[in-house]
Amino acid sequence: MDKKEELNISTKNRFTALMLCWFLGFFGVHRLYAGKLGSGFLMMYGTIVSILVLLICMPIGLMCLITMLALVVNDFIFLAFGQFKDCYGKIMSSDELYK
Repeated sequence: MDKKEELNISTKNRFTALMLCWFLGFFGVHRLYAGKLGSGFLMMYGTIVSILVLLICMPIGLMCLITMLALVVNDFIFLAFGQFKDCYGKIMSSDELYK
C-alpha cells in the first residue's frame, strides 16, 4: 500500500462501527464513534423526539421513526461495503487498526 492510500484510511475500526450501528444505530452511536458529533447527536435527538411524538400521535411518530430507520439502514449499508467516512473524510474500510 502506498503512502497516499494510507493517508486516506481511517484509524477507526469498521467492525466496531458496524456493530454500534446494528445495536445502537437509532441513537447515532456509530456516528459519534466516527467523530461525526453533529449528525450523531441529531440522530439521537430525532429518535427521542420520534418516540415522544409516537406517544402523542401514532401516524406522525411512525413516519418519524421510519425516517430514522432509513438513516440507520443507509449508514449500515455504507459501513458493510466499506464506504463510510469518519469526521476527517477518511474511509473506514479496514477492520484492522493502523498506527
